[in-house]
Amino acid sequence: MTNIPQPIRPLGPCEIYSSSRHALGFYRCLANTCRYAVPWSALQGKSVPDVLEVAVANLVLRLPRLRVVITGDETSRPYFASVPSLDLSYHLECVELPAELDFQARDSHLLHVLEAQHNQLWPDVGTRPPWRVLVVYDPRPSQSEDRLMLDIVLAIHHSLADGRSTAIFQASLLDELNKPSARLSCLEDHVLRMPGKPHHGHILPPQEELVKFTTSWRFIAGTLWNEFASGWLRKPATDLPWTGAPVRSDPYQTRLRLVTIPAKAVSQLLANCRANGTTLTPLLHVLILTSLARRLPAETATSFQSCTPIDLRPFVQSGSHVTDAADFFGVLVTSASHSFDSSRVSGLREQASGEIIWSLARTLRQELKERVETIPQDDMVSMLSWITDWRTFWLNKANKPRESTYEVSNIGSLRGSPEDTANIMAETRSRWQILRSVMSQCAIVAGPALCASVSGVIGGPISIALSWQDGIIESGLVEGVAHDLQLWMDQGGPVHGQNLP
Repeated sequence: MTNIPQPIRPLGPCEIYSSSRHALGFYRCLANTCRYAVPWSALQGKSVPDVLEVAVANLVLRLPRLRVVITGDETSRPYFASVPSLDLSYHLECVELPAELDFQARDSHLLHVLEAQHNQLWPDVGTRPPWRVLVVYDPRPSQSEDRLMLDIVLAIHHSLADGRSTAIFQASLLDELNKPSARLSCLEDHVLRMPGKPHHGHILPPQEELVKFTTSWRFIAGTLWNEFASGWLRKPATDLPWTGAPVRSDPYQTRLRLVTIPAKAVSQLLANCRANGTTLTPLLHVLILTSLARRLPAETATSFQSCTPIDLRPFVQSGSHVTDAADFFGVLVTSASHSFDSSRVSGLREQASGEIIWSLARTLRQELKERVETIPQDDMVSMLSWITDWRTFWLNKANKPRESTYEVSNIGSLRGSPEDTANIMAETRSRWQILRSVMSQCAIVAGPALCASVSGVIGGPISIALSWQDGIIESGLVEGVAHDLQLWMDQGGPVHGQNLP
């Protein structure tokens, strides 16, 4: 049986945005790492690799994008193609932990595993689907634990999936693990053979066809002016935001830090957000802004710029062949930008009181709401098709300032219990559960200097993974931001009548 990929459809502009970055090594992968727990007895004597292989195989059959490759990713017109079989020994790897690590040491080891994965380019993207599942666990039963805990990592090419899709994968994997495992006739010696012939419908159209974007001539003219007008035609920019070191691809080294907000603090934090007329994402923007402003010298960092990815699933038009947009596994995303001028920043430096922090978070919440209300009219992603030479587009950014200081990407919280037993506690405890979710990104060469990726589990903790490119922003600065976020989040957010410590 031949394993030659069969063409399905061209990548859409937003998908090419990511494939062209990968071809240059500018963006390598995103990941979602969930900590699973399962009673040893529930494994019924089966090995973890065997159980995971069947579950992952079933997911590949459910999610068509897991069986596609990208042909011609260095060209201006790359294609998705479907492979007739997958060797799961490549896509699924089990990594054994050193014995009896405590939670802190376990997380430290996990971050090293994730950094290594984020630094890798996907090999042979034209012949092997660019995704992997890494399972990090201690296979030796502990005397103190009656259940096994595993960290299961989905690492995937950004042209195949966005952040929300990684959560959809983990929720679907949880369902598969809690189903009775039956032998798959199409899985033999780790090779999964796809039933039927590939066709265009195996993967849905790109977001440009699913969302009805409209653009005005005024927006088009303004966008083209900002992108292509020569510097001498425009007024010199003033109050430029601090964005770390200029764009450079070498050395490429992803660094990661993890901030975990425990469940008890999460409930208080979210209650305080509601009481103050905002949500977690705007608050995180303001807290990161405050930490950076207080830790960077005023004479060199007078203003900052941030951005927020926005999920486009709510804007998928009816009649687009998407039966449930909320469960769409693919790429459906745009973004919003936020400017923090010198007056805002100097005010935070002088007095970062609870009142000021919450007020700014409310303002940012309103700005985000207004931005969402404009979608899909005059959205920047609708202009991506105007770029015909992506290689030149990215290379022209080298040695130039970045557009954003930092990004806050929040994919929300996924359920940690099996869907059909969420309210049956006794049965739930005897099955697979998700205790924690961590979304992380690789270093973005021509993107924000710092990324804060946020995800959580309903009723459980929220994780904030800070990622950056080594040498672009000082590690000590990020350590300081992580320290501040942990301190401020643990207390449930800013307190009225008090300055942030």
